[in-house]
Amino acid sequence: MQPEQITEVVDAILRYLQSHPDAVDSAEGIAQWWLPEAWCVDVHTVQAALDRMRDQGLIRQRANADRHVLYSR
Repeated sequence: MQPEQITEVVDAILRYLQSHPDAVDSAEGIAQWWLPEAWCVDVHTVQAALDRMRDQGLIRQRANADRHVLYSR
């Protein structure tokens, strides 16, 4: 996993959240629905981007009643 690829995913997620400020999803959902389909980004790369964003205070992470981890602005 290249740092440049993680940065591209972070940027894409931030753009998505700018257009959809109330969006909430799991890492799997973000990989499938929030990123350009042609990118074919795996969930591990998305998770690395989400971890970076969480650590920087750019997104929130919470677990729902089913213990699925969800991310939002």
